[in-house]
Amino acid sequence: MGNPIGEEMNIYRYEVTNNTASGSATSTTLDVRGGLLRQFIVRANTLTTLFRVNVAESNGATVLEYGYHNGEINDTGSESALPLPMLGRYNVNITNASPNDVFTIRAIVQE
Repeated sequence: MGNPIGEEMNIYRYEVTNNTASGSATSTTLDVRGGLLRQFIVRANTLTTLFRVNVAESNGATVLEYGYHNGEINDTGSESALPLPMLGRYNVNITNASPNDVFTIRAIVQE
């Protein structure tokens, strides 16, 4: 069963766990062939961990910028640019994490 217009839809999930050192960590996504970022989650292992996140294209252009958050960012587009067109690889940069922590990063992309 397809979507209401009868077209097939593929959903891909990119997920990685990363450790911050000196308050920072960077992760590079898999190569996105073309799609829409529908949900973006960054979750610290500890709910009280304070951190910032940005997502940048491989050429360095920032496409998403999140201010300070405690514990988790769960962006479904209600207050951001999502859905966001994606093509290629993206760097997810966690900065200003205090204290250092283990983070789970998840991106849900509709092709």
